[in-house]
Amino acid sequence: MIETPDDEYPREESAATKDSIRRFEVDLEAERTRIARELHDTVGADLAASVALFKYYFENPQARGSREEVLRNILEMLGITLKNLRALLQSLRSSDVGRIGLVSDLSDMAKAYRRFHDLDVLLEVNGSEEELTHRQRETVFQVVREALSNVRRHSECSTCMIKCSFDEKPFLIEVTDWGVGFIGENPDGFGLIGMRERAAGIGGRLSLDSVPARGTRVLLYGPEPTDTLTQPAQQT
Repeated sequence: MIETPDDEYPREESAATKDSIRRFEVDLEAERTRIARELHDTVGADLAASVALFKYYFENPQARGSREEVLRNILEMLGITLKNLRALLQSLRSSDVGRIGLVSDLSDMAKAYRRFHDLDVLLEVNGSEEELTHRQRETVFQVVREALSNVRRHSECSTCMIKCSFDEKPFLIEVTDWGVGFIGENPDGFGLIGMRERAAGIGGRLSLDSVPARGTRVLLYGPEPTDTLTQPAQQT
């Protein structure tokens, strides 16, 4: 009978414990990143929109329309912010996005930008969203939301377009403006890190095309379709 030295067991247990701690730290960092992304894309975006409305209110005392209407819009936007914050605290994810229809959600978003920010958002849809999973619909919604926020803050443009090509394989979502554009990429300033993380999370990718004085286009590609190999029929 071969005896195992007693001191081997503590070393083996210690190694397993260290491995468990490492996995926990990796998972914790991933969760922190996810929470930060959710806060940025929901509460952060809503608060930025409210601040923009307040700025408009104070900088345009003689602007067209009543100041009371602007205040009502601010109140409504803050109500949306509170609702999104409560949903985030409850589940840390936008579980309702896309459940009643992604296109309907995008249409409502476009209407909100027209009403609150005087940004005319055009929506073009080709094909059907039916083949998208719930997670893919949620990703599309959040990426479009961040892209529109960037248009509002940086493009100096009053019109942009959302184009959904669900009939493409993989599906393609484009958000295009014809504003000032920019040189290079600033992930911290334009939220590109979060958008790329979301795209990668569904097996897709995100691309950015911008030309100074000609505008910017954000492209979200869905996951590549899995090729199904058919076996040739055996001859008898």
